[in-house]
Amino acid sequence: MEDVKSPCIQICRADSNGVCFGCRRTNEEVGDWSLYTNEQKKEVLEKASKRRNAPDTQSGGFFR
Repeated sequence: MEDVKSPCIQICRADSNGVCFGCRRTNEEVGDWSLYTNEQKKEVLEKASKRRNAPDTQSGGFFR
């Protein structure tokens, strides 16, 4: 079985809640990605798909 690929799109900046604007994973999820099983990675991707970003702490606006 092939590993679940990282959803990183090289937009690596976190919102005020610590959620990446690019992939919408938390800082913890990004850091632990390589330690997760494929099943855990799928769970993270499902959670990330439902997240919305908080305003950018630098600009006060939404990145995307």
